[in-house]
Order: sequence, then structure tokens, then C-alpha cells
Amino acid sequence: MKNYSLTLFILIIYQAAFAQKPVTDVFKYKATYEITWQIDSTNAESVESEAMELYIGDKISRFSSKERLRGDEVLKNRRKNPSAFTGKFQGAPQTKFDYYIYKGVPEGKLSFTQKIVKDKLKYIEDLNQFQWEILPETKEVLGYQVQKATTSFSGRDYIAWFTSEIPIVEGPYKFNGLPGLILEISDDQNYYSFKLTNFKILKKPVPFEYNSKEYITTTKERYLQALEEYNRDPFAALGRAGITFGFQPGQKEKMMKEHKETLLKRNNPIELE
Repeated sequence: MKNYSLTLFILIIYQAAFAQKPVTDVFKYKATYEITWQIDSTNAESVESEAMELYIGDKISRFSSKERLRGDEVLKNRRKNPSAFTGKFQGAPQTKFDYYIYKGVPEGKLSFTQKIVKDKLKYIEDLNQFQWEILPETKEVLGYQVQKATTSFSGRDYIAWFTSEIPIVEGPYKFNGLPGLILEISDDQNYYSFKLTNFKILKKPVPFEYNSKEYITTTKERYLQALEEYNRDPFAALGRAGITFGFQPGQKEKMMKEHKETLLKRNNPIELE
């Protein structure tokens, strides 16, 4: 009876430990994309572009801007070895995209994360939220034979080109689920376009690092509310976080006016719903 009880106890402990085991993986591939987007829907000249990176493992992937990742790596190295950065100035990353998207975290889901002031926010969505229609049309992109597919997502209709020559069901941003890597995808008005510029197998796998305890879990709606509150008055949001500035007379008002004018032009988010 004692042996049975001990065996049952060990089994329960093992099952509990297994249930709490975090997702582990390493990134084996890197796909680099160029995103081109129109900031102001009323101004066809308001077009910008930026490099984005998709790191892919067997179970998970991570999507972010190249500059966002570079900035975070510099910050991490500075914390590990402060003396190595003494006297060196490292500017903030020049990116319009501060988020990270983790597909497969947790399993069957995706996690969208972004730091707003001091709060690291996270919301979770279903990974398989795309209804694709695969069409017979083909063409060549970067030496790969690609096939056309269409879908609708968050208020926009998209055209994608994927290749079965890279049998990875991945793509930029939240897009996934086609029988091959998405090399190009854009909405039908061409407000947002992702184009692959490079794909490679990493010589040295990159460890997957993600600590869910660092993030405040919220909903997409509440995340958007927090972002809107920050954009409405960033100085007030920073002040609530204990971050203050010394302004010259009229300087704050001038900066807020310029900020509001910029916000009026940023009227074309990738997700409309």
C-alpha cells in the first residue's frame, strides 16, 4: 500500500510538472521581409518601408522589426556587462513597430506583445484564424515557384504568394496556415505589403527566449485602449509611470501640437477590426 501511494504521489508530481512545462524551441530559419505601408490613407505619398524579421523553429516563431530586435539585444547586453558600454551612446531603435508576435505560444495560439511605457502587455489569439482560398495562378519570386492564395483578415482582403519549395506553414505578421512559406502578401488596396528579401538556414540555432511572467495578460481591446491613451497624451502616461521632463516655456505645448498633427496622419492601421 505504501509503495502504491508513493508511486501515485510521484506520478501526480510528474504530471503537474509536465503540465507547467514552458514551450521550448530553437530558431533554425530566418526570413527577412520588407514591409511597405501607407501611413495616411488620404495621402498616397505617405509611404514608408522597414525591415522585419521572422525567426522560425519547429514549434514556434517570432516576428518583429529588425530595429526593435537590435535595440533589445543592445539593452540586454548592456545589462549583462555594463562596463563594456561605459561612455558609449546607443540611440533608441528607429522603428515604427514596437511589437513582437510569437506564433505557437501558447500551443495553438499566438501572443502579441508590446511594451507601453513601463508595462509589458500581451494578448492571445487563435493561431488558425485564416480561411485561405488557394488559386491555380503561379509566378516566380526570388527563384522560387509561388502560388496565389487569398484571404480576409481584420477588415482587409489579402493576396498572398506562397511556395511549397519551403514547406513551412509560416508568414509575416500574424499570417500563417498555407502549405508553404508566404513570400509576398499585400491587401487589395496595397496599403500594406510584405515582401521576402532573404531566407536562410541559420548556421547556429538561436535560442527561444520568452518569459510569460514578464507580461500583463490583457485583451486586444484593452491593449488598443492603452495604446490610444498613451498616444492621446504621452507626457501624462509617462508622468503616471514616474517619468518626468524639464521643459522650457511653451516647449511641451509645441511638442503636443506636433504629436497630435502626426497622429491625425496615422489613420491607416493594418487591422481595421
